[in-house]
Amino acid sequence: MATVDTAAVQRLEDLARAFLDRPSFSSPVFLDSGTLAMLDDRSGVAQISTVSLTDKDGAIQPLTHFPERVLSLLSNGDGAVVFGMDVGGNERQQLWRITTLEDEPVRITHRSNAIHEPGAVQRSGHYVMFRSNARDEATFDVLGSDSDDRNAEVWMTDAGQAMPVEVSADGQLALVIKTNTNLDADVLLVDRSGSAPRVLTSHQGEAWISGAAFHPDMTRVFLLTNEGSEFVRLDAIHVESGNRETVVADSWDLERFAISPDGLRVAVSVNENGWSRVGVHLLDGSEDPVTIDLPRCTVDRFAWAPDSSVVAFGMSTATDPSHIVVAGLDGSLKRLGREESDNCPPVVEPELIHYPSFDGRQIPAFFFKSSHSGPRPVLVEVHGGPESQRRLQYTAAVPVNQLLQSLGISVLSLNVRGSTGYGKEYSHLDDKDLRLDAVKDGAAAVDWLRQRDDVIGDRIGIMGQSYGGYMTLAALCFHPHLWSAAVDIVGIANFVSFLERTGPWRRTHRSQEYGFLDQDRELLERISPLNHVDQISAPLMVIHGRNDPRVPLFEAEQIVQALQDRGRPVQLRVFDDEGHGLSKRENRISGYAEAAAFLLERLSRPTPKAG
Repeated sequence: MATVDTAAVQRLEDLARAFLDRPSFSSPVFLDSGTLAMLDDRSGVAQISTVSLTDKDGAIQPLTHFPERVLSLLSNGDGAVVFGMDVGGNERQQLWRITTLEDEPVRITHRSNAIHEPGAVQRSGHYVMFRSNARDEATFDVLGSDSDDRNAEVWMTDAGQAMPVEVSADGQLALVIKTNTNLDADVLLVDRSGSAPRVLTSHQGEAWISGAAFHPDMTRVFLLTNEGSEFVRLDAIHVESGNRETVVADSWDLERFAISPDGLRVAVSVNENGWSRVGVHLLDGSEDPVTIDLPRCTVDRFAWAPDSSVVAFGMSTATDPSHIVVAGLDGSLKRLGREESDNCPPVVEPELIHYPSFDGRQIPAFFFKSSHSGPRPVLVEVHGGPESQRRLQYTAAVPVNQLLQSLGISVLSLNVRGSTGYGKEYSHLDDKDLRLDAVKDGAAAVDWLRQRDDVIGDRIGIMGQSYGGYMTLAALCFHPHLWSAAVDIVGIANFVSFLERTGPWRRTHRSQEYGFLDQDRELLERISPLNHVDQISAPLMVIHGRNDPRVPLFEAEQIVQALQDRGRPVQLRVFDDEGHGLSKRENRISGYAEAAAFLLERLSRPTPKAG
């Protein structure tokens, strides 16, 4: 086992804190027309805070004080909130209710070993709809209750990957998005009476659904879909006739929407090359949409005030953490929780680039060019998913990328084939037998980097989390001569053991992406890094959470053991109170400072020659 330079890590922790200890405010909901609740991570883990829009100082007041992270937050618009919280990163959310701001939170689910994910709260009521695998760990039931899970009604049983997303004002109807495959879904209209759900989106071929909502008058259902097209648009389905019409479309994916409570407007965001464009449209199309003037950023969900006067959302850039934006119908903006600029560490604005891969396809990426002078080492960074995208937002890997560039290591953050955000065809270019084509995209990135005069071409590393961790290990195995160092964070080492051990509720869903054990075992074994470990020569650091329900710790342990058995340089850092990644701030500071020390030391040397 390679050893870590403890002194170097300690020196870097203070610098890491400057990048990672930056408060973030996100996912707002309205408690009433003058009060917002939001996720607030000032304590080091996401909690709930509130702010009065009439407070001239905009003071954000903590509402919860738990040591564990709040993962989800909903409101009934009449002063009450429902939230979900797990323990130690295990993703087994339990639901809690706060009836008024003066009340203490009350836990309303009681199976600690089961997942309970909140989906919708009845407007101005206490009825909560959620999904749970308490009855059967391998599937989800859709439930509802106005008290707790002991009195829950069953709306759907054995629903698979199904999530309730809205319940009608009278509590009698719900919209449920049922995921059929990793990139195909349907919207179901479900009746509380127990009659069979009605599929509103029967379709041929593949159609992704990324959101659905009732119109307030209940005559239409709005949904985001890419049925029959490359990119996601906003459609409306007339409930009685089933007729469909397109409401908003773009040459990029629509990513989020929200209908105003008065039913007159819709707020939408468009994912253009990794950043969000936001506008407010009149549903009758009688006027041009109001464009919300924002920098290159990413926004989270929209929340309309109950009186439809303003819409709120969280907004983050590649240089600043998320804060809350409240937009008026005239495009005016009020910002809440924005960090003072004089507290900002030395960040850079990444450059959007495209580089050619082995087949001539142009691969999008963001280049965080170090502010240090002269040619620099480079870290190639790959996102997870694979149905995901590196976005211009100060979350996930971006603060670490900024930390590394400040230390003199430029970062190229890839959106390899298989990423979402670039059309339906692009998202399928890594399916099953094509898996290693995405790994070739990483190798092509090195070719592009070596043509630059600001890059030291024989000092290039690679890092990724989750599926990006797999991509990191695969790059070391299938293109070993390219890399000077690598960091694998909660990555897959062996697809066979991963599918055997991942959470049962995820197994079928992930098999549809990677392959099924009974049908595709040869493929899974062929693309698994563990079966090619002899090829790994670059020093490797592995970070994992002991409670990871998605990619179990066994994946890290077996790749580390295999390298140790061969006398290869490898080090493992396990966090006992984390799951799929590092969510607690102090763990992030410690873990990524250690990763930065590892990369600084290893990327100061040329890549060792094969043989």
